[in-house]
Amino acid sequence: MDRSLPAIVLFDLDGTIIDSVPDIAVAVNAMRAESNMLPAAEDVVRSWVGQGLSVLMHRALTDDDGGVADAVDHKAAIAVFRRYYKDCCAQQTVVFEGGDALLSWLASTDVRVAIVTNKPTSFAVRIAEMLGIAVHCDLILGAEPDRALKPDPAALLEAVQHLGGGVAWMVGDTTFDRDAAIAAGIPFVGVQLEGNQGRNIGDVTTDDEPVFESLADLHAWLRGRIAE
Repeated sequence: MDRSLPAIVLFDLDGTIIDSVPDIAVAVNAMRAESNMLPAAEDVVRSWVGQGLSVLMHRALTDDDGGVADAVDHKAAIAVFRRYYKDCCAQQTVVFEGGDALLSWLASTDVRVAIVTNKPTSFAVRIAEMLGIAVHCDLILGAEPDRALKPDPAALLEAVQHLGGGVAWMVGDTTFDRDAAIAAGIPFVGVQLEGNQGRNIGDVTTDDEPVFESLADLHAWLRGRIAE
């Protein structure tokens, strides 16, 4: 990895910049209640998050990471989840410690910053605005019907093109982020901010892919690259 800063830094959102699981769990369990299901533990919901709303609803309806729900039930569950989540999406969600300082500092440099997430765009933008981090971002790309989700690299490439091109890095916490970065030909930087949820990104990264346990550590590392 080059020793200088890139022209563009792409960030995943959930699990990378924000801890959104408490609010997601509220909406998931409201949907499950309407489906006459018992509530799921927050840690279980945490393990379901990362591959977009559609996959989350399949998992929430079947209690199975690889489960496929009935199509009619799945469509209804998405609508119910959206109805509850739009009202609670930023009630308990927080920016990880050091996140505000990191994004604010990057915004003060020549680095362009984008959020590239599998969360629906409307929710991603709403949360980023309510938590005060949207102001530090040049672009927020989320899930849309015509946009492939990570690990497909399409959204990463779209973001880089939109921001004028140049060297870009991807910062994320899951294999989906890493696989998307590799497919896009973009260096990957890992963060592990929620403890080991059985998917420690450090277990799959190479020596050339740094992994940080706090955004403050990532911030210090980036500042150090300027000083070198």
